[in-house]
Amino acid sequence: MISSSKKDYIVEYRPSSIRMVRVSSFNAPITIEAIQEIELGEDSEAIASSVRKFCGAKANGYLNGTCVVYPERRVVRQVAIDSPKGKETEFVFNFLHDEIENAPPELAAHCLSPDTGKEIDPKEFNRKEVLICGVPHADIQGLQDSMLRHAIYPKRVELGSVGMIGAMQDALVWKGSKVPALLLELDERSANAVIIGAKGIEMSRRIDTGSRDIAEALKLELSLKDEDAAIRLLSSKDFDFSSISRKIIRKLLRELQSSIGYYEVQTGQSVNWIHSASRSIQMDWLEGSIGGFLNLVPFELELEEWLKSGGISFANDELKEMTDFSWMGLLSSLYTFNKEEVAA
Repeated sequence: MISSSKKDYIVEYRPSSIRMVRVSSFNAPITIEAIQEIELGEDSEAIASSVRKFCGAKANGYLNGTCVVYPERRVVRQVAIDSPKGKETEFVFNFLHDEIENAPPELAAHCLSPDTGKEIDPKEFNRKEVLICGVPHADIQGLQDSMLRHAIYPKRVELGSVGMIGAMQDALVWKGSKVPALLLELDERSANAVIIGAKGIEMSRRIDTGSRDIAEALKLELSLKDEDAAIRLLSSKDFDFSSISRKIIRKLLRELQSSIGYYEVQTGQSVNWIHSASRSIQMDWLEGSIGGFLNLVPFELELEEWLKSGGISFANDELKEMTDFSWMGLLSSLYTFNKEEVAA
C-alpha cells in the first residue's frame, strides 16, 4: 500500500544514509516543508518505521517518491564516439562493458549532450562527443529491492551524478564564474572526476581508487587493527589529518594532478574550484586537503539564494540550517535548468 499523502517526496538513497525531503509540489514555486536523514544500519524494520512516520504512511504503507541513487558501478563519462555510421549504439554498449567491472550483459544506457544535458540519439547527433550514462540492470534492481525493504516505493529513479553535474554548471553560471570546477565523487573502490565549465562538461574520467583504498592506507600508516577502525577515524570530525593526508591520498592526488594538468595544457585554462563528495564514508577534511595540495578553492555557493533563483524556498529557517552543499544532488531534482545552457 502506497501512502495516500498528496505531498511530493524526493529521496536520496546513499550508501550510508537515506535523505528525505517533502515538498509542496514539483512545480515552481516549490516549498521545502520537511527534511529527515536516517543512517542506514542492520535494522531494516526500524528504518522502514522511520520512513513511514516521516511520510504519514500506515504500517504496511510506502513512501512514494523520486529516488536519487549512486550505484557503485555507474558510468557517467564524456566520450568521443569512434565508430562507423550506424554502429554508434554498439559502440556505446561496448564502451560500458569495458568500463564496468564484471559487467553483466544487461545494461541501462542513455546518451546526453555534454552542453545541454538533453538526451540524444548518438546516430543522429551531429557531434560525436556525448555523455554516456550507464548502470547494470542488476544494480538498479538491487537498490530498488533495498528501498522496498525500507518502505520506499520509487516512482522514478535518477542518477544523482547527472543532477549534480547539472547543478554545478548552473551554479557556475549563476555565480558568473569564468573558470571551471572539479567535481570529485568518491565511491568505495573508484572515483569520478569531472571538470565542469559554464558551457558544459569539459572532461571526465574514472580513477581506480576510492574511500576503501584511503582507509587501507590509513590503517597501514597508523598501524590500526583493522579497516573498520580506519573507516571510523576517517569519518571523525575531531582527528587532525593535516600531517598524514598527503600520504593516505597519494594515488588519488597523482591521478587528479595528471588529469588537471592535461586539461590545462590542452585548453590553456586553469581549474579553480573543487567540490568533493564521498557518500559511503563521510570525510569532511578531504576537499580541503585536495584543494590545498592542488591549489584549488572549495566551491562556495549561497545555497538558499541559488534555490530561490529556481523558485525553491524553505518553509522555515530550521530546515535551511539542516542542509549544506552536500544536498545538491538531491535538491537538483527540484531545480528546472535552462536546457539550452545547463547539462542536467
